[in-house]
Amino acid sequence: MDEFLRRIGPPIFFCVLILCFEIYYHRKKDDRRRERAKQQFWDREAEANTVRRKDLTFLNYLNIPLDSLPMSDTGDDEISEYQDTVRRLSGKRILNLNGLSNTDLKMEYGAANLPDLTEYDNNYITLVNILAKWGARLIELERYDDAVTVLEYGISIKSDVSRNFYLLADEYRRRNEPDKIDALTEAAGQLESIMKKPILQKLAEIRSYCE
Repeated sequence: MDEFLRRIGPPIFFCVLILCFEIYYHRKKDDRRRERAKQQFWDREAEANTVRRKDLTFLNYLNIPLDSLPMSDTGDDEISEYQDTVRRLSGKRILNLNGLSNTDLKMEYGAANLPDLTEYDNNYITLVNILAKWGARLIELERYDDAVTVLEYGISIKSDVSRNFYLLADEYRRRNEPDKIDALTEAAGQLESIMKKPILQKLAEIRSYCE
């Protein structure tokens, strides 16, 4: 050890020592921060579990406009399956709960309502995924106007399915309608979703092809 210290010299040794203390200090600080965050989560979760059930009757449920969607018989089994799913969903409660955790939902509406709210949110997730698939299939069949109708409905209910955005933007590009891509980009910018950034990047790329 003495030989090592003589070799590196006292200044370097003290610099290394200070660096080690810095690393130790910041590691401990991060540990305390994580512990506080964990405790805050469990405190809030415990509080949420005590919130009484609230009336869900007047929430902003989605009403699927079947008359405005292309529900006619196409003779295509895939399209028929998507249409049937949308019809079934139209008789159910549908809620867009993107950005809300289970704890948030319990705090807002009561712990006893969580199973129902989860069901309504799952209905929404099913709907937006079906709309994207439906639009994609209509494009494959060259039914472009119908595809735009379906995909635009997806955007109107705040879908964060990236495929919905990309297909619709590409159709706007094909029609040379850059203003509609701009509106699509604005809609994407308002999303509360982890998909927001990649969607915006892809839309910017598609928009560049119009210039």
